[in-house]
Formats: sequence, structure tokens, C-alpha cells
Amino acid sequence: MTTKPIYSKEWISLQEADHEFVVIKHNFRKTIDFLEQILSILNYDKELPYEDGLFQQQIALNLIRDEYFSDLELEILIPIIINIAVDGHISNIPLAREVLFNNAFNSNDIVRKKMTSMFDNFLKSEDDFIYMRLIELLIFLNYNDLRKRLIDKCKNSTDENIVNVYTSFIQDYDWL
Repeated sequence: MTTKPIYSKEWISLQEADHEFVVIKHNFRKTIDFLEQILSILNYDKELPYEDGLFQQQIALNLIRDEYFSDLELEILIPIIINIAVDGHISNIPLAREVLFNNAFNSNDIVRKKMTSMFDNFLKSEDDFIYMRLIELLIFLNYNDLRKRLIDKCKNSTDENIVNVYTSFIQDYDWL
């Protein structure tokens, strides 16, 4: 004789809310202006209070993390997400990286192409924070040729902070 599991009302409420969220997410994805809304949120309005914009950006990144996008949609989305992964708020960087990783191996290699086209502008920034986030992203995506270019730039820099990025990279990853 088996007994039926007894679940708390909180657990049942959580299951119902989760199901409702999945339905709402599906319906939102089917709206005509889904991509425009996501783009608007990812490029959050600077007139919003800072935390509100970041929180909405976080929700959007969570929402699209496992979504399938057409190549045309990726061409539009990926540069914005790369910017978030490199120069975004620290709380949204991991989510942006996941979105990039989940789309990095599509048949047309759009993430790779966009990263390569944006790479020189990141190098021109001469910003140690951007360099550190960029190195981490390049490791995450396994783009070793771009990583090597960035490491060489850091190693040969006259800016002590940028040289420290190189030193930190060597210490943390023990890898060139």
C-alpha cells in the first residue's frame, strides 16, 4: 500500500506560480513586439532609477537565456549582450555570459563574429575593468586567439593597472 505524498500549501502554491510563469513567458515570447521589448529592456532607459533598470535587465537576461533566436535576431541582440558581459553591472555579467555561451555555437557563429568585430574597440578603451571582464569572457567562450591578443596588449602596456590585469590573469589562471 502506498500513501499519497502530502505537500504543504506553500509547495502547491509555488508549483502553480511556476506553471503560470511558464505560460506567461510563452505568451510573451509570442507577442509581435517581443524582440523590441527585450531590446528596450536590455538597453534600459537611463531615466529609470538605476536599480529598476538593472533589475529589469536581469529579468530580460533570465528570460532569454534559454531562448532560441533566429540569426537575424541574434545579429541584433548579441552586441548588446556582449557589452553587458564586458562593461555591464557586475550582477548582470554572469547572466549575459550564459546567454552568449548558449548561443556561441550556432551554425553561423554569430557570437564569434560579433565579438571579433567589437574586440578592437574594447582594446582601445585602455580600461583595466573592461580588460579583466573581457579576458574572463574570452576564457568562458574559449576564444583563445582573442584572449592571446588581449594578454599581449596588457603585458606590453605602460599603464600599471593594465599590466596588473596581465599579472592577475597569470596568477589566477596560470595559463597563457
